[in-house]
Amino acid sequence: MRWLFALILLFGTQAASAAPSPNVETVIACHDPSPMPPDFVNGGCRRMPLRAVDPQRGQVWIRAIVTVPTNDSEQPLGVRFSAMASSELWWNGMRLASNGMPAARRVDEVSGRMDAIIALPPALIRPCRNVLVARLSAWHQPWWIARPIQQIVVERYADPTLRTLRQYWIALATAGVFALALVYFAAAWVTGRADRGSLALAILSAATLAQLGCEVSRGLVAYTYPWQAPRTAAILLCSDVVGMAMAAYAAWRYSRASLIWWLVGAGAGVSMVSLLPLSFDGRALGALAIGASVAAAATANVARTSRSARAVLAALSTFAILVFMRPDFLDRTLYLALALLAAVLFADQIVTLRRTERARASATARAAGLELALLRQSIAPHFLLNTLNSLIDWVETDPARGVQMIEVLADTFRALAHVAGLSAIPLTEEIALCRGHLAVMAFRTDARINLRVEGETQGITIPPGILLTLVENAFVHGSYADGAVFVLHIERQGAALCSLTLITPASLSRGSRAIGTGTGLAYVRARIAEAFGPGARLEAGPSGLAWTSRLIVASLP
Repeated sequence: MRWLFALILLFGTQAASAAPSPNVETVIACHDPSPMPPDFVNGGCRRMPLRAVDPQRGQVWIRAIVTVPTNDSEQPLGVRFSAMASSELWWNGMRLASNGMPAARRVDEVSGRMDAIIALPPALIRPCRNVLVARLSAWHQPWWIARPIQQIVVERYADPTLRTLRQYWIALATAGVFALALVYFAAAWVTGRADRGSLALAILSAATLAQLGCEVSRGLVAYTYPWQAPRTAAILLCSDVVGMAMAAYAAWRYSRASLIWWLVGAGAGVSMVSLLPLSFDGRALGALAIGASVAAAATANVARTSRSARAVLAALSTFAILVFMRPDFLDRTLYLALALLAAVLFADQIVTLRRTERARASATARAAGLELALLRQSIAPHFLLNTLNSLIDWVETDPARGVQMIEVLADTFRALAHVAGLSAIPLTEEIALCRGHLAVMAFRTDARINLRVEGETQGITIPPGILLTLVENAFVHGSYADGAVFVLHIERQGAALCSLTLITPASLSRGSRAIGTGTGLAYVRARIAEAFGPGARLEAGPSGLAWTSRLIVASLP
């Protein structure tokens, strides 16, 4: 029934409008361990704003004069306490009730609710001056809070959690947007070859949902006051993550060259704001503003030349300005503003993902066509005739060597049949293919030709045939002396990238002349673009009398 009533309130069915609420702003306060109200005239009592009252250092008594407006409704009035403290109320000299049980000692206190309302008997309400006296204590606060008393208000009696929940209906309307975005971008991250933009937006959506859940929990759960500090700390942490996710997305999308520096700057700014002596709300909004500002600065680098960057820059700048101009909108319209900003970022990333998919499909089609061209080249009559002629010569002159060549050729064809149709194979299998081809060419040229591997091969996978294509290409364009050595140098570049450098020995016929820029190299470029995305590349060119081909690829696709 409670949940049904909450939904009725949220969707605007019949509910009484709130009467004017006189806030208690200034009180006379004193620390007194007595269980009964003091006289408030001794030297320990002084006038102060309610926000300065601190019941964390011992039991506090407060006294205030309240003028209650005429109540024309049949609904009774009550005193609502929104405070990180247990409380007990006296009204016009009459003790009414307590929220928990305040006490002068920690062991005697019973924690009260963060939001509680105590009903006022109509017979005790005077038309003008009413004396409100309250006893407060907060011994169970998990850590010191700068402003533990948020509000004491006289208003129409109603469940305070439902009143709080009513403030969040706009924010709750945005939850579906972030939930869908979380699922979509998390799936894009998992299936899209570790696209960092999708990861950043998935984290942003998850953190926003977590922050919204922490915010709305105050209207769903009547928790005791010790839980308020962890709740606000969780909100602050979520705001930090959202701010960092904004900066990470913009830096990855528009400023990859200096990604780390943008992230370091955003992290330093968010951390500094989180440590400032501000309220939790102020620090949370500050973290969001810093994140949006850093993201806007990263995007501004390319805004002149990119229409999408200009749209993202405008959205980030508007959000940052709203935070600075309206520091009071955290609980109400923040999530609407975040949803509008996120919609721009989501659209920008979706366009990027579609563009990447089109490029990948184009690369796949191009690689398929080139693969057919290479297949035709590999089974060309002159290749088969040359290999068979060499085999005949060995069978006639040295039958034992001829049998070895047949076995090597059969092993090579079996290995090629094994990897045919696979999208990726371990680097060790690719090296075995290359060595098999060199063995065949050694029989054909009557020269010992080897492949030396330098570096660690474990954990590296590549599309089949890309190194083999480079080795084949070398023999198409050159010939090599007995004892020639091909060198494959493997170098890790961080956790995700590695370079594979194939050094071809000097050719007897052409020296350092270019091995070629035709079908073979085009095929390799197409295959690595298909497998690893636009960041993969092939660099090829002469290096003295040798020829060097260097591939930059992701080691774990």
